[in-house]
Amino acid sequence: MPSETESLAVQLVRALYDAPDGRPMQWHKIEQLDGATTDAVEFAAARGWVQIEGGHSIALTEAGRQLARDLGRI
Repeated sequence: MPSETESLAVQLVRALYDAPDGRPMQWHKIEQLDGATTDAVEFAAARGWVQIEGGHSIALTEAGRQLARDLGRI
């Protein structure tokens, strides 16, 4: 069973995937994303799902796109 942090990180990846129609490397302000807790952002970044810029911007990586697509099939 995933932890709360992991669940929030996956929700973050899904939100980023949906926001720019699944295109990679579209930057968003972290504080404008629902559920973007510090722990969730760090969890997703540690797994290579997102990239952080300057501590305030976040973008979905290709690995994050793949995760979101895979989750959409479940």
